[in-house]
Amino acid sequence: MTLLEFIRQHLTLALISELIEHRTPVRSMIFDRVFTRRENRATARISLAELRRMTKSMPVISRGGQAIPLDPNNASVATIEPLSIRLSNLITGAQLNDLKALYGTGDEQGQSLELDRMVRDLMDSTELTRNALCAQAIAGKIDYQMESENGLERYEITFDPDGTSKYTPDTLLDNESATLVDVYNTIIQMRKALANAGYSGTVEVMAGANAYSTIANLIAVTPESSRLGSVIAEDHITVSGVSIHLNMDSYTDKDSSGKEVVKDAVDKNSLVMYVVGTGKITYCAIDDVDGNLQATPFFSKVKKMDDPSAYKIISESKPMPLIPPKSICWATVTASMGRRTPLTINNNVTVDTGAEQSQQNSEDTGKTE
Repeated sequence: MTLLEFIRQHLTLALISELIEHRTPVRSMIFDRVFTRRENRATARISLAELRRMTKSMPVISRGGQAIPLDPNNASVATIEPLSIRLSNLITGAQLNDLKALYGTGDEQGQSLELDRMVRDLMDSTELTRNALCAQAIAGKIDYQMESENGLERYEITFDPDGTSKYTPDTLLDNESATLVDVYNTIIQMRKALANAGYSGTVEVMAGANAYSTIANLIAVTPESSRLGSVIAEDHITVSGVSIHLNMDSYTDKDSSGKEVVKDAVDKNSLVMYVVGTGKITYCAIDDVDGNLQATPFFSKVKKMDDPSAYKIISESKPMPLIPPKSICWATVTASMGRRTPLTINNNVTVDTGAEQSQQNSEDTGKTE
C-alpha cells in the first residue's frame, strides 16, 4: 500500500464521524440556541421563499376546496446559491520523515495522529466560519468576506428587503430615570412586535455586554418586592418569564482594505429576541465530484502535490443558516455600560395628637456612570 492509498483509506466517513463524536465542538450561543434544527439538502440552491415564509395558522377550506399555497406570490421562483467553506492543509514530506523518526514506520501511529489533528483543525475553522454566518443571519442579512479570482469580495444575501422586526424604546435602560418597569415593557413590546409579524411561541433573548449588565444592575438595586418576578440566575436573567442570555461571542471578518476586524455576534448595546425552534441550518450539496456531490456537514479528501512534495488535505462544507427575518426582533436599549447605586429608603416620622404616623418614600438616587 502506498502512502497516498493509506491516507485516502484513513480519511473515510467513519473517521469523520468518530472525530466529530469525540472532539469538542466550537461553541456558539447563536448556533446552539437559535439554529437548533439541522438538515442536509441534496440540492445546491435554496428557494428564497423558504427564507421569508412564515409558519403560522392558515384558513381551513370548504369540503372539496382547493389547497392553500404556502407561497401565494410564487416567491419560490427566486433562489439563492449558498457558497462553500473550502479549506486546505498540508502535510509535507519533511513532516512525514519526522513522524517516521518518532513512530518507526509511521504508517499505523504517527501518520494517523497527524492526519487526525489536521482534520480537526479544518473542522474547527469550518465551524467558526459557519458560526459567523449564523451571527450575521439573525441580523437579516449575510455580508461576509469572500475570496474569489478577483481577490477579496463580499458574500451578500439579503433575506428580506424589510429586514428584521425592530423595537425602539422611549427610554434607554441606562438612562438615570430608567427603572425595572422599563425593562419589563421593553420585553413585552419586543414580544408584541413578533406577534404582530405573525410569530408566536416560546421566546428567548440574547443581550450584548452593556445591555445585560445594565439589566442586571437594575434588578440588583430594586427591592425584591418590586422586581416584578425578575430573577438573576447563574447563567441568565429572567424578566416577565423570558430568559435573557449574555452573548459575548465574536467573529472575524475583513474590511474593504483586507484588514482583519473582529465583530460582536450581538451588539453590546442591544437585545435580540427570537422564537425558539424557528431557525435551522441547511447543509447543501458540495461541489466536489470526489464527494459524489452529496450534502454533508463536512467532507475531506487528499491530493498529492509535487512542489513542494506534500499531501494536501482539502475540506468542504456548504452551510446556510435559515430563519425568517421577522421572527427576530432587535432593540437598542443602552448607550453605555449602565451602572446604578442602590435605592435609598427615606423614613420621615411626624407626630399628630399623640399618634405616630410613618410615611415611607422611596426614590431612585442612582446615576449612570
